[in-house]
Amino acid sequence: MSFARSVAVSVLLLLCFTVLAQAQAQSKPPQFIQVTTVTVEPSGVNDYEDYLKKQIAAREKTPGAQATTVYGVTLGGPGFTYMIVTPFEKWADRERFPNNLQMLTKVYGQAEANRLIKAQRDAIDDQDTEVYAYQVNSSTNPKVFDPPAPFVNVQWTEVRPEMNAAYQEYLQKQKIAQEKAKFPFTVIRRNNANGTGFTSTTGTFYTKLGDRDLQITPNNAEMFRQAFGEAEATRLLAIPNQSIRNRRTTFLTYRADLSRPRAATSN
Repeated sequence: MSFARSVAVSVLLLLCFTVLAQAQAQSKPPQFIQVTTVTVEPSGVNDYEDYLKKQIAAREKTPGAQATTVYGVTLGGPGFTYMIVTPFEKWADRERFPNNLQMLTKVYGQAEANRLIKAQRDAIDDQDTEVYAYQVNSSTNPKVFDPPAPFVNVQWTEVRPEMNAAYQEYLQKQKIAQEKAKFPFTVIRRNNANGTGFTSTTGTFYTKLGDRDLQITPNNAEMFRQAFGEAEATRLLAIPNQSIRNRRTTFLTYRADLSRPRAATSN
């Protein structure tokens, strides 16, 4: 092979690998998500949503502003509750997030920024922020939804500390069993990095509400038996009952009007 041809082939292979790496990076769920759960007073809904919309508009005009995706709690949680999801890959990325008040002030001026912040604070009844880390070894059919999935069913599981390792093994084996059985949905599993310790989340993503009517066959127990055999399946299926301290399930609906799912371009 001539030198020129060898160089051309090397460049082509490099481009192929680069494109593949970029595609994989784009399809990988973010390593971390910051979840801010906000419950507002019923009388403050309009003011709070107006604040979020003004904040989105300010982000559009602020280079480097982070993406935010907002879901409303539909079932399994308090009414008038929003979950604001901010993704990031590294903790250093979070340092570059623009200051909220400064961003609003630059776009709207000091007086309007102060009014918006006050309206937001007056509307809020309760607020909590936690960070969750992506678990690649236990997530089933992982991918990034663009645009965000219209519906997400989130299971929040608090595990007994002494059973955490066993429960993580169960989740990893569940991924294997589900993918072998051609489970039809994406399930992203995360562990708490900041917030309530030994807490895992399981998010099942749906493109339409009717997806929840789908009868999954085989069921969870049968998936384990088919993947690992009767004895091992029996051992694994006993782990959740031994591990779980508390669990709740929340059904979320995407609020496109309050979201900005792509980060602003930095100058």
